[in-house]
Order: sequence, then C-alpha cells, then structure tokens
Amino acid sequence: MTAAVLAAAVPPPPASIECTVGKLAAGTVLHRIHDGRFGPTQFNPGLGNSRFAPFELRGAKVPTAYAATSLSCAVFETIFHDIEPGAPFKSVYWSALEPLRYSTLELQSEISLAQLYSADLMRWGLERRHLIDTPKANYPETRAWVLPIHESSAAPEGMIWVSRRFDEDRALLLFGSRVDPAILKLVASVEVTGDPAVLAVVHALASRADIDIIR
Repeated sequence: MTAAVLAAAVPPPPASIECTVGKLAAGTVLHRIHDGRFGPTQFNPGLGNSRFAPFELRGAKVPTAYAATSLSCAVFETIFHDIEPGAPFKSVYWSALEPLRYSTLELQSEISLAQLYSADLMRWGLERRHLIDTPKANYPETRAWVLPIHESSAAPEGMIWVSRRFDEDRALLLFGSRVDPAILKLVASVEVTGDPAVLAVVHALASRADIDIIR
C-alpha cells in the first residue's frame, strides 16, 4: 500500500472525544533519548515534525516530551525510528548519535495518560494503522487527533501506546501544559556515545535488527 493511500485512510478527528485514561504510578522510571540541546526534564517548545507533536492550543504550541518505558524502546523510538524494516541496507551514522543524551527520570507523583491501545482506538473507530503505524507522510493527519485528546473531559497529562518500532514496551508523550517538570526527578543523564553501558545496548539492538552503525 502506498503512502498516499495510507494518508487518505487517516480520518479526521471529531470535534470532541472521550478518552480511556490509565495511570503511571509515582516511582515509575521513564527513559528518554533526547537532543543534548535540551535538558533531561526540558520539554520541546514546539520544534520538529513527529507523529503527535507539535500541536497548538488556542494558537500557541504546547510543549511536549517523548519518553519510553525502557531504554530499548527509547532507542528504537529515536535512533532507529526512521529506518524502514524493508530497506535492503539498514543503517544509522555515528554522527547522528553524537548529539544525543540518555536520561532516566523518576516520577514523583502519579500521572494520567490517555491510552492509545487497540481497544481504546476501536472506541474511536480506529486501528493502529490510523494513528500508530502510519508513515511520516501521515504526521499532519495523526497530529490532528492530539488536540481533541488533550481537550477531552478526562484532561489527560499525556498519551501512551505500544511502540511501533519496539512493541515489547510502550512509548508516551507528556503534555507540558499539564505536567510540571518538577515531578520528573533526574536519576541519571549521560552522552549516548560516551557511556559504554548505553552503547552496548545500542549495538546489541542494532545487531538484533540487522542495522549497521556507520562511523
């Protein structure tokens, strides 16, 4: 199926939406791989072009922060995110890793997240292919769903879903409009290319997925 067909298959969101909200308990550790220009607990002010961000509320961009429930998931959601599984040669350049940091954050209080699991998507008449498994060409359409989710009566503090690239764990997006960075306690933050333990995980995952890291 072509990207154009997939793009046409993403329906527009309704004006209002009801969400199923799940909780992440205080003490949960979140894993972030992020550009070193941003601090470990700093929210992106609205830069970039991703599946669910940036989005606007009353004409202003809402700060957001992506995270994952494991380092492996964070690696696939960032470093390996744009590598197509069917590509004849899968690779990532070392230079793409050099600006990145790996940070772990511990939640100091419970947060509520809109669930984007299959049963929750079904409630909206959607499947994963509509929001989670689309190619980059669909990002304008998938981002259109975030504002109704943000503005739902449940007032979620973010969203959570099973990672497209690493379906053993979950990815999440936090809304800076509702999550105080003060509840994100820094556990550790290291350079991806400067920490042997992190690099070992990256190389092991690359080997598992037959991805070459090119220096």
